[in-house]
Amino acid sequence: MKFICSFLLMIVFLSGCVSKHHELSNGEQSQIIKEMIRAVNEKDADKYVKGFADNVVVYVASELKVNGREALQKNRATHFKKYPQVHSEIQYLIEIDNKVIMHDKVWLDDVDKEGRDIVEIFTFNNKKVVRVDVVQSKDLFR
Repeated sequence: MKFICSFLLMIVFLSGCVSKHHELSNGEQSQIIKEMIRAVNEKDADKYVKGFADNVVVYVASELKVNGREALQKNRATHFKKYPQVHSEIQYLIEIDNKVIMHDKVWLDDVDKEGRDIVEIFTFNNKKVVRVDVVQSKDLFR
């Protein structure tokens, strides 16, 4: 999994070096991810989890961090309270079979002018996200 994440990160960032415009997939699964990002920017944890399966799992650096949609909703609600100015923008979004790979930038507050990069791989089953693999800097959420 680490090799796959590293490879995907390399592709995403090399693509960014070659092209100045953002690549956004418009498939059905990608629309679910776009709605999720809108929910982040609206600080709406209930809306955020709409596209996730009841048994969703979230891994950060290959470590299980969230198990289940209810736990994810609580996690996001807590996150939005802790970071009330959080804002996210999709940089790249690509849909391949049952996966959506997203590179987004996140700003936790208005002091951060450049934002932080995050890459997420969403795995779908029956039009719902069942797994998320997150690649982010270790010090992003201290």
